[in-house]
Amino acid sequence: MRKRICVITGTRAEYGLLRPLLFRLQKNEEVDLKLVVTGTHLEKTFGNTQEEIRADGFTEYVTVPLPIEEDSKEAMAKATGAGLSKFAEVFAQLKPELVVVLGDRYEILAAVIAAHFLGIPIAHMCGGDVTEGAVDDAIRHSITKMSTLHFPGCEQARRRIIQMGEEPERVFNVGEPGIENCLHAELMTREELAENLCFSAMKDSYAVVTFHPVTMEENTAKAQVMELIRAMDMHKELAYIITLANADAGGRIINEIWQQEGTSRENWYITPSLGMKRYLTAVKYAEVVVGNSSSGLLEVPAMGVPTVNIGDRQKGRMMAKSVLCVKPEAAAIADAIAKAQTSEFRQSIKDMELPFGDGTTSEKIESILMNYLEKNVRSTQKHFYDIR
Repeated sequence: MRKRICVITGTRAEYGLLRPLLFRLQKNEEVDLKLVVTGTHLEKTFGNTQEEIRADGFTEYVTVPLPIEEDSKEAMAKATGAGLSKFAEVFAQLKPELVVVLGDRYEILAAVIAAHFLGIPIAHMCGGDVTEGAVDDAIRHSITKMSTLHFPGCEQARRRIIQMGEEPERVFNVGEPGIENCLHAELMTREELAENLCFSAMKDSYAVVTFHPVTMEENTAKAQVMELIRAMDMHKELAYIITLANADAGGRIINEIWQQEGTSRENWYITPSLGMKRYLTAVKYAEVVVGNSSSGLLEVPAMGVPTVNIGDRQKGRMMAKSVLCVKPEAAAIADAIAKAQTSEFRQSIKDMELPFGDGTTSEKIESILMNYLEKNVRSTQKHFYDIR
C-alpha cells in the first residue's frame, strides 16, 4: 500500500527549494503524494505563483487560501489562526501518514500546529538556523519542537536542533536544498533571459535585488528601502532586476515604493517572482546580489557571486566569505556594491569553502522518509534529549 505524504508550500522561494524532493516523491511508486498550496502562491498581488507549480506538472493539489487584507502584524496573526482551522480540515480529509514542511513562515506554522494536534508526524526541512531580525526565528524553533524528523542544511544547524532537546537519531544534516538547485538546474543563457524578460539593459552589468521587511523592527520598512534606492542610484553603471517583497508586515509598503520609484528609472526591471530557473539564471550572470533574502547567503555564494546583505534580518546565519554585511544606510550599501565588483574581491572568493552540502539533499530526504514510513510508526511522542 502506498504511503501518503502531504507536502505544504506557501511561497515562491520555499517552493523552489521543495521542487527536487517533490519530483522524487511524485515519481516514487510507493508514495501517494498530496500537495497543499497556500499563502502568497494564491494571491495576484504576489504574482499568483501557483502557475509556476502547475507549469512543473503538479496540476492536482489542494488550496488553502490565507488572504492578508492589510499590511500589519495583526493581519499575520489572524491569517495564522484562520490557517490552523483550515489545515485541520484538510488533514482530516487527506489523512496523510506524514507532513513535510520547509522553513519558518506563519502559514507553515499553522499547518504544523494542526498536524501536531491531529497526531500526524512532521518532517521539517531547514530547521536550526538563526535569523535574529525576523519573527521567523521563533516560528522556526517552534516548528522544530513539534516535528518528528529534522533535515537541517548544515552541521551547525544540526547541533542547534539537538541543543533544543531533539534526539540525535531524528536529526539529519542533508545539506541545503538550494545548493541542489544551483548544481543541477538547467539554466538559460544571459541572452535568453534578457529576451524572456524584455529587459535589454541586463545585457550589460546588472544586480539582482530582493528586500523583505525586518519583522522584529517597528516601522523601518520605508526608511530602509529608500536608503537602498539611494545606494542603487549611486551605481548608475548597473541595471537592476528587482523581485518584490514577501507578505510579512511591511511588505506591501516596500512593494509600493518599488513600483512608484520604478516609473522614473529605465534601468529597473520589477517582478513579483522570477521563478527558480529565471532567478538562478539572473544570479549566475549578475555582478552582485543585494538585499536581505536568505538566498543571498545560500544559493548566491554557491554560484560564486558576491552578496551585499543589508541589516539584521539574517543576523545569526552562517556567512560565506562572499557575503558583505552592511547597515541599512545608503553610503554603506553603495560602498559594498562597489567592493563586490572589484577584481580583488572576486579573486578572494574564487575558491571559498561552503558548508551547505553536496547537492544530494532530496535524494537523502526521500531515503530517510521511506525508511521511517516502512516502520509504520505513526506516534509523535518523543523523548527530550539532555546534553550532558
